[in-house]
Amino acid sequence: MEQPRQHAESAAPLRRRPPRPPNRPQPPPAWNNLGGVLKELRRFDDTLHAVETARDLYQQTGDTNGEASAWNSLGIALKDLRRFDDALHAHQTARDLHQQTGDTNGEAIAWNNLGGALKDLRRFDDALHAHQTAHDLHQQTGNTHGEAIAWNNLGTAYRGLGRFDEAVVAGKQAAAMLAAARDWFRTGEAWGEVATTLTAAGADTAQVREAWEQSAQAYTQAGAGEEADASREHATHTETMEAQLPTDAVRPEEEVALESG
Repeated sequence: MEQPRQHAESAAPLRRRPPRPPNRPQPPPAWNNLGGVLKELRRFDDTLHAVETARDLYQQTGDTNGEASAWNSLGIALKDLRRFDDALHAHQTARDLHQQTGDTNGEAIAWNNLGGALKDLRRFDDALHAHQTAHDLHQQTGNTHGEAIAWNNLGTAYRGLGRFDEAVVAGKQAAAMLAAARDWFRTGEAWGEVATTLTAAGADTAQVREAWEQSAQAYTQAGAGEEADASREHATHTETMEAQLPTDAVRPEEEVALESG
């Protein structure tokens, strides 16, 4: 899960803003927010241009916190373009700038997204460290929602390292915290990651199906019908696989036990 950093201006109701005079340059937050809109439209090259413009304007005005947020957005845009090394550099820069200004929450977000870039580069040990740092910083600031996102990402890092038991524990912790925060969309994502981990671990199909069903329920509560349907399809597919499994079949975890004996 990525953590976008929203600028304070983005939360202000549009109706309260006075109209801009013609040809007046757009401020950096407007460019950053435009990048977010373009990302939703999957216009990733245009997104990159918008957030680069925001970054440059923040640099010109000496707004270090704003620049750090723009670097974070830039890293996400580069990831969408599959420029993973460049994304890593962008998130490292965001982290360093937030450290300079003492913005602990911003630093935690940067560490989290840095971990995502490291996973894209298959550097799972480094990713685990990054997500653990994000988790600890969010705990320090009392940001339970950020902590929940960090738990989810810790789970995917553990999975990349083949540490499936820890991955499941972390993923379920994320799902519980996100549900408590009523962030149903991310709850659906978290349960989907748990299901993926259980599948990779060769867990009992009933556990995998239950995780996908939990994912579908959360997405339904979020009003995300397409994602809910996809999770239900996964659950149905898992159930079909279970029905086709011969009663005397040896499950993967049992096979490992037999071989080790």
